[in-house]
Amino acid sequence: MPINTLFSCFSSSADEEVFDRNHPAWKKADKVVISRLWNGRAALKEKGSEWRNMTEVTSVWTRDHLYFYFCCWFDELNVNPVWQTTESVPGLWEKDVVEVFLRPESCDDYFEFEVSPLGQWLDVHIRKPRVDVDYRWDSGLRVNARIDEPAGVWTALLAIPFAPLMDGFGERKHPNIGDAWRLNLYRMAGEEPDREYLAWCPTFTAVPDFHVPSAFGNIMFIGE
Repeated sequence: MPINTLFSCFSSSADEEVFDRNHPAWKKADKVVISRLWNGRAALKEKGSEWRNMTEVTSVWTRDHLYFYFCCWFDELNVNPVWQTTESVPGLWEKDVVEVFLRPESCDDYFEFEVSPLGQWLDVHIRKPRVDVDYRWDSGLRVNARIDEPAGVWTALLAIPFAPLMDGFGERKHPNIGDAWRLNLYRMAGEEPDREYLAWCPTFTAVPDFHVPSAFGNIMFIGE
C-alpha cells in the first residue's frame, strides 16, 4: 500500500445529499491529519500542547464529484472580509487558507483549490508552476465554510466536479474504484513572522513552497 495515502470512500447517494457533513458517508470516511510544517518538522512536538493549528481532512467521492472536508482548529483568524465569495480570488493564499493540490492519473498537469474560513475560494489549473498557470480555469467548485468561534474551529467542505479535471486527458469522466491519483493537502495560518506553512506531505524545501509535485501523496478511490 502506498505511503501517505488518503482513502476516499464512494457514495451512491445524490450529490446534494453528500454535500452535507451529516450524510452517513462521512461517518465511514478515512481521516488524515495535517500536523507538519512544510520542511517536515512536527508542529505539535515543536510547539507543544499550546499549538492550535491541527487540521483533519476526510474525503468522499461520487460518480460526478470529489469531496474534501477540512476541520481546522485555531486561536485567531487572519482573513480579509472584503474579498468576495462568488468568484475565484487570486492572492487568497496571503491569508488563512486550506489547499488541495490534485493530479489525476496519467496527467502531467495538476490543479490547486483553496478555501478560506469565510468561504472565499480559488481554483487554478497548473501546467508548470509559476510559469504556465491558468487562473481563468473554471472547475465548478462548490464550497461550504463555517466558523465556530466558541469551539475555536473552522470547517470547509469542498465539492470538486470530476469532468473539468479530466477534460483533455482521455475519454473517462470520473475515476474507477481502485484508481489512485496524486494529492497533497496544505494549510497556511497566522501572520508573519509567526505564519505557519503546514503540509500533509512535507515538501522539504529551503523556504515554504507547496508546488513540489514529487512530494505529493496519494488519494485512492475505494468502494462504498
